[in-house]
Amino acid sequence: MKNNISLKEVRKEFSNAQFASFVILFVLAIILGVGIPVVVPNSTLQNVKLSKDYVAGELADEDVYAPASVSFVDEVATKEKREESARSVLPYFTYNVSSTLGCLTDCNTYMDAILKKGSLDPGKALEEAGIVDSQQVTERLESLGVEKKNLITRIVIENLESILKQGLFSESDVVITRQDGYDEVTAELPRKESYELVGSTVKLSDVLTEVGLYEYLVQIGLKGYPTLGFDNIMLAAEATMMFATPNVRYNEMKTLQLRDQEAARAGSVVIRVEKGDLIIGKDTVITEQQLRTIERINEIRVDTPISALIGQAVFLIAVLTLGVGVMFYFIPYKFRIPLYTLMFLGFFDMSIIVSYFVMIAASNLSLTVSLDSMLPYLFLPVFFTCVTNKRRIGLTIGFIYAGFSVVFPTSGKYSFFYLLSMIEAAVLFVRFGTNRIDTIYQAFYSSICAAAITAIYCLVSDFTYTVLVNSIIVSVLNIVISFIVVNVLLPIVEMLFNIPTTFRLHELSYADSPTLNRLNQVAQGTFNHVRNVSDMAYLASKEIGANAELARVGALYHDIGKAEHPEYFIENQSGKNIHDQINTNLSAAVIKSHVKLGVEKGREIGLPQEVLNIISEHHGNDIITFFFNEAKKDAANRANVLVSEEDFRYNGQIPQTPESGIVMLADCVEAASRTLKNPNTQKYDRLIMNIIISKINHNQLSDSKLTLTDLIQIKDTFIRSLVGRDHQRIEYD
Repeated sequence: MKNNISLKEVRKEFSNAQFASFVILFVLAIILGVGIPVVVPNSTLQNVKLSKDYVAGELADEDVYAPASVSFVDEVATKEKREESARSVLPYFTYNVSSTLGCLTDCNTYMDAILKKGSLDPGKALEEAGIVDSQQVTERLESLGVEKKNLITRIVIENLESILKQGLFSESDVVITRQDGYDEVTAELPRKESYELVGSTVKLSDVLTEVGLYEYLVQIGLKGYPTLGFDNIMLAAEATMMFATPNVRYNEMKTLQLRDQEAARAGSVVIRVEKGDLIIGKDTVITEQQLRTIERINEIRVDTPISALIGQAVFLIAVLTLGVGVMFYFIPYKFRIPLYTLMFLGFFDMSIIVSYFVMIAASNLSLTVSLDSMLPYLFLPVFFTCVTNKRRIGLTIGFIYAGFSVVFPTSGKYSFFYLLSMIEAAVLFVRFGTNRIDTIYQAFYSSICAAAITAIYCLVSDFTYTVLVNSIIVSVLNIVISFIVVNVLLPIVEMLFNIPTTFRLHELSYADSPTLNRLNQVAQGTFNHVRNVSDMAYLASKEIGANAELARVGALYHDIGKAEHPEYFIENQSGKNIHDQINTNLSAAVIKSHVKLGVEKGREIGLPQEVLNIISEHHGNDIITFFFNEAKKDAANRANVLVSEEDFRYNGQIPQTPESGIVMLADCVEAASRTLKNPNTQKYDRLIMNIIISKINHNQLSDSKLTLTDLIQIKDTFIRSLVGRDHQRIEYD
């Protein structure tokens, strides 16, 4: 049943104290939803607990799983990767053009001096070039004949040009490079056809250095000038050696620059660990990276920015406001709105706190299980479904809890859908049975669904099979424990707040209660009447989807006020009618009083307010037609006598609920059906239709939320009940 009232009307249902409590609990829920992730950050929920301090190379004694999905930069691995990338860059050697030209110039000047072409003598040329002639090359060259002197001079210049263009590497640089582990280098060398420099990879075994240069020159001389004579070839080699200065040197700055660029391109090593991933396997060798991964997980602290907290607060306010608004709409009885709303917010605040304690406890125990399956998500939806007898309210509460779970520190991308699916499945299995043992079957079917949903959730989330199995077990235990807690707590709440749950109403419907037993003893006719009305109201309520148990109980107790003066009611009289001896006003007053007396008696024995409302509304404010007509007849025979309609009108409120309207109709129909002679289906149909039309005309059903379709279904159900009550049997001998 929907509660079509405005927010202004809802506010009127709250007292000032209740409204203040509502605001406090509402704000507290938002503060808990937003604030606890700050107070209890992700880091405390993601710690990996090891049974002992392991070292790399040791065998693990346990399986270690990631408690949550995290990603981080492995600084050690990143450093190693960048160093490896940097080392992949070969040492860079640079060709020195100015040094080359200087060597060639010095050599040409010296050779011109040898050949007497310049103004300098050879000694002066060597001195200016800073060269020491330790091998008496000048003296030996000057002792040669002109022809050989010219030839050797040309050989020296050609050899020097060839060596320097080829590139003469520094022996010390080559030695250091080899010591660093490189057999190749990148060198800028001139092209063969020009002096344009081009970088290329060169093997160190193929380069020419000062060491071995003499032998190289001798070999070239012997090969190119075999007739020159060995002494002259050696002289040419020694002369070349004087001017052959290394012109290819290691460029440290360029090398470091290239290595830095390559290291930067290597990027960072990002370790991504999904929740439930196996970090360390039992009986496997532990690596340094595994230990670093665990260390980094335990160091991670996620600080939520202020903007995100504000966004979360707005989101949670929207979710809670929407949920509470839907509850206002579907709570069956508006006078219950304050109680149910405050009860929900109080339990909801506690459930959020319990949820975080569960997360922390599970994290500290390092359980290989999905934390979502451990949350206390099911108690509130199932509990309030049973309290209100409305699955829609249970589903609404499930939506609110699942919405709040979005900001939980351990929530994954499928957590909301997982929790909502689990809640919906369990709530849909709640049957408003009459026995509390029915919850065993509800828990069983809910557990089967929970196992299937959890398995799908773990597979979609890519959890390990160990986590999958453990999560299924935990989710089933969660279901069972939730139903046990609901069964323990529900009778306490029923008693404290006098709530008419299905179980409570079924217990009240026992016909051997003290109140009904007394009614049976002092007013047998009324007792039979209320039992018939109860059966009719129950069946009619089931037919239109109203609260059948409430209608049954309301009908059973609607006439308990008649137990105070049973003799004034026709169904308890046998022959003599006491109303023949008193005036009609007094008769009407006695008849009307049974409603007030019934409400007082019901309140005294602790009937729920919903049942009391049915008692007070089952006659509405209709007129007691029989005595009103009798009073008008008497007044017609007497002068100056006025008959007030209000004296013959019930003082109750017209029915406010479908159940109350059904009891009103069942009461009238059951009583009126006793007056029919030779009843049949057609007569019942006509009688009931007349009663319904009369109640509509007297505006008695306008607030009952019964539609014309409902009234037609109720009429048909009443006919079946009356036909069954008055069925004929064959005559017995």
